[in-house]
Amino acid sequence: MLRSKVCKSRPNTLPRMAKAAYYEREEAAMKEELAAKESNHGLKKNEGIYSSLTALNKRSMVLDEENFEDVFLRCNVCKDRFSEPDKSPKILNCHHSFCLACLLQLFKTECEYRHTLTPSLRGMPTAVTLHCPTCRHSFISTEDNLKQLPTDHRIVQLMDFVKNTDRYTVTFCSKHDMQPLNFFCEPCIKPVCRDCTVIDHRENGGHLVMDLEQAMQKYTPILNRALSEMQSESKSLDEKRVALEDSLRRLDRTKVDLLQQIHQAFNKIRLSIAEREREMCDMADSEVSKEKSKIHEKIKLLKSRSANLVEHSKSLQQAKDESNVEDMFRTHQQYREYRASPPIKVKEVDDGILTTFSFTPRDEAGLASKLSNFGIICAKTEHIGPSSTRTRSSSCTRLSRR
Repeated sequence: MLRSKVCKSRPNTLPRMAKAAYYEREEAAMKEELAAKESNHGLKKNEGIYSSLTALNKRSMVLDEENFEDVFLRCNVCKDRFSEPDKSPKILNCHHSFCLACLLQLFKTECEYRHTLTPSLRGMPTAVTLHCPTCRHSFISTEDNLKQLPTDHRIVQLMDFVKNTDRYTVTFCSKHDMQPLNFFCEPCIKPVCRDCTVIDHRENGGHLVMDLEQAMQKYTPILNRALSEMQSESKSLDEKRVALEDSLRRLDRTKVDLLQQIHQAFNKIRLSIAEREREMCDMADSEVSKEKSKIHEKIKLLKSRSANLVEHSKSLQQAKDESNVEDMFRTHQQYREYRASPPIKVKEVDDGILTTFSFTPRDEAGLASKLSNFGIICAKTEHIGPSSTRTRSSSCTRLSRR
């Protein structure tokens, strides 16, 4: 993986043949600066960098902008970048700098803590003791005094230096630390650094190394052509994707219409089946009602005969108890006449014959076969193009469940 860092230069133009020597000097200068940063502490680091600003303005400097900003241009408390006016850098007596907003917040926190103490301390002046967040050096200050602290103009100048310095990107070699990719190996089609040209990409090993700018001039038309082809193919792919998405939307609409047609066809069959079902139910109800009416008539006749018998039995028993010979023989004569009438025939009891009903689904198998083969779904192909040339095929393929 190639590592890229943002570089600042003033000026940013160098002779092509002096690049290697230039980056050697830059590497040595940067190592010296890193050693100075490690050996000094706090303000000394700022002073070391700041004292060489004039020299830096006269030559190019390769540095990690993010790390430079974190170390020198950001408040160590809130980690925000210094800015005017709320985030202006204020320098303390211990020579450490912080933004005004953080110092005011420290003052406010200390005041709130003081107000939680005993009532005897609440009447103290508005000055409180603060501690430097870096070295813990203590000092007494008021809010107005914090606002009047001197601005750290060294940080302001560093911010102005970063703002007005030209930027360009240097890509470093992944194999050799801090070695910029200034050359290009044509057989390997790969940018290389100075160390690569004498280790892995020697010309006596079949490698052809040229200056990176020369390679860019040679391969820029090829890259532009490849870029144009990629853009053209990307446009074509986007057009195809849009066409397929449109096909998806049309298939969704087709599905709605298709399901509606299927529901309409089967609803007609359901209506016919429901109508036939009602007819059969009415027929069954009628036949059962007729048979029930016959049975009710027989029950009524049996009740009437039974009532007559009970009445004759009571009359005969009463005449017998009263020794009324005339009533006895008259009642007996009525009973003989009753006996002379034909008996009531009840086949359900006398013959054990009971009328019942059942339903026989006529041609059920044939109807089920017809329903299983009812309807087909046709897949039609459509040639999509301009509206004037859009055509559809007339062939129909039957689709079945597998």
